[in-house]
This record gives sequence, structure tokens and C-alpha cells, in this order.
Amino acid sequence: MWERRYGFPSPARNESGIRVYSDAEVERLVLVSRALKTGFRAGEVIHREPEDLRALLRTSAQPRFNADPSAPTVKSLLDTLARDDADALRAELKQAVATLGAHRFLIEVADPLVEGVGKAWERGQLDVRHEHLLTAALSTQLRLLLSAYEETAGGAPVLLTTLPGEQHGLGIEMVALYLAVHGAVPRLLGVDTPPAQIVEAARALGAAVVGLSVSAASDPATTAEYLRKIPGELPEGVRVWVGGRHARDLAIEHPRLDRVITWAELDIAIEQTRG
Repeated sequence: MWERRYGFPSPARNESGIRVYSDAEVERLVLVSRALKTGFRAGEVIHREPEDLRALLRTSAQPRFNADPSAPTVKSLLDTLARDDADALRAELKQAVATLGAHRFLIEVADPLVEGVGKAWERGQLDVRHEHLLTAALSTQLRLLLSAYEETAGGAPVLLTTLPGEQHGLGIEMVALYLAVHGAVPRLLGVDTPPAQIVEAARALGAAVVGLSVSAASDPATTAEYLRKIPGELPEGVRVWVGGRHARDLAIEHPRLDRVITWAELDIAIEQTRG
């Protein structure tokens, strides 16, 4: 894809027609890959020389978020949410994105913020309205970021949705952005989707993976029943990723089903899908 779109890399071919990369190309590709993981887009970095890429990586590695005392933190965002200040919440989320970039915003702000709201709700420190307020503001920000990555990647898509009765969609929206940042092709199908429609959508879109988010609100027995059926009804080779912090507790095993719960596990799953 990069050869066609950017003219780099431009490997030679051996007698069998297999690409052969020079040491210089490998070095540059490694640096480009690191830049992508810090939140840069391919078009922003792929034409840069190695020395320029190293300087860019050194700058992006600096703790800009923590070094700025005025920058929003998870705690400050929770405090803003508790005050029901919707305008300030949206402004702080935008500031966090501008400070961190998409990748770090997901890892350092969005994910722990959602978890923090859940814990505060359990302790009685926040109410349902606060969760709804955060969901609306964060969902808007995630979708705006995702739109910046549209049409920048190729390959078979990853279809993201939730099972019937599951109304929590922030998880799949965060995963969609993470996939896009890392060069994959997410396709959001929304929430509360019947299994038959999930299978049909995977066929229609030519999906490589179906990703399903499972929250604490889901019924484990019903979820496990769905997951026993869906992999076998999908086209040959299509895998199923099950995410959410309660996915590991599901009593279900299938050779085409993977539990993808942490960001590190998602990194591995993305690479395996590319392979």
C-alpha cells in the first residue's frame, strides 16, 4: 500500500520475485513505525529522512502532558464532570488531544477516564447523568479524530459492534480509533446488533475480523451462547475479537475467537491480522 501511495519503500526483487529491502530502508521503516505508534499519520512521516525521524521521535517522547500544569488530567476531567460543566469538559478533552495526540490520548486519558467514571459511580460519587455526559462528549471527540484517518489505510476491515442488549459503545469507538492510528481499517456497526446481522455485515464488508465489546452490564450466559455460534457462521478465516474487562470471565473457547482486552493484546492481534 505504501509503495503505491507514497513511492516508499521501493525494494528490489530477487529471482523468485520476492521483495528484498536494504538495511537503510529497514532502518527508515522501523522509525516510521515508531512514529505511527506515537500518533503521527503515515503521510506526515514516511518521506522524512532517518535523522529527521529520530528528532521527531525524541520530541514526541517528551512528557508534554505531565510537564504542563495547566493541561487536563484524568482527575481534573472527573472534577469537571462532577460539576456538570459540559462546556468545560469538551474543552478539556480537546486540549488533551492537542497536547498528546490521538494515540496517547486513548491510552493516557480516554481509557482511564472511562474506568474512573465507572468506579466513581460504584462509590456513589457520580450519577447516571454524569456517565451520559461523558459518553456524549468523549464519543464526539473520538469520532472527530477517527474522521481524520478515513481513507488512509487499506486492507480487509475490522467490524466493530456489540451483541443484543449491549448499549455501551465507547469501547468499540476507542478501539476503532486505535486501529485507524495503527493503519488498520475499522468499521463501526453500532451497538445492540443481532448475531445474524453481524454475520451478514461481515460478509458484505469482507471483514477480516469481527470485534465485540462486552461490558459488565452483559449477561455472561447469553453472551457465551452468542459467541459459541457466531464464529462458525462467519466466512472461513474471519476471526472474532472479544474485548471489555469482563471478556476474560466468559466461559467460551473457540479456535477462531481471541480475547483482546488490553492495548498490548490489541497490538498483537493487529499484527497477526496483517500476517
